[in-house]
Amino acid sequence: MRSSYRELRSREFQDTALPFSTKSERFRLRDLLPAAVLLACGLVALSAASIWSEATDDKFVVVAPPGWSLGRTIALVRAGDGRLVRTGNFANVVFASSSDPRFAARLRAAGAWLVESAPLAPGCSALKDSES
Repeated sequence: MRSSYRELRSREFQDTALPFSTKSERFRLRDLLPAAVLLACGLVALSAASIWSEATDDKFVVVAPPGWSLGRTIALVRAGDGRLVRTGNFANVVFASSSDPRFAARLRAAGAWLVESAPLAPGCSALKDSES
C-alpha cells in the first residue's frame, strides 16, 4: 500500500512540474514567426539609421570581441594606424579616427568584430556623469 501511495504522489508531482506536454506538441516553423518579424524590423531600423546618419568617413566605431580589455582595444586601434577619439561604456567599444581607407579592413583582420563609419552620437558613447 505504501509503495503505491508513493508512486501516486510521484506521478502527481511529475505531471504538475510540466506546464505543457511536449509529446503531443510538434514544433512548427510558424511558431518562430513573431521572433522573425521582430528581427526583421530591427534590422530594417538599424539599416535605415546607418544610411541616414551623419557618419563621416574618418570616424569609426570599433567593437572588439567580448572580454577584451580597454587597453587591448586601444592597442588594436593604434596598431591599425588609428587615433582614439573616445571610449565607449564597454571596454571593447571605442571610437577611432583614421584617414587611411584600409583602416577598417586592417582592424577586422587583426580581430575586431565590427568596424563601421559612425557619428559620435549617444548610445555606446554616452558621456559618463564625471565628464558632463
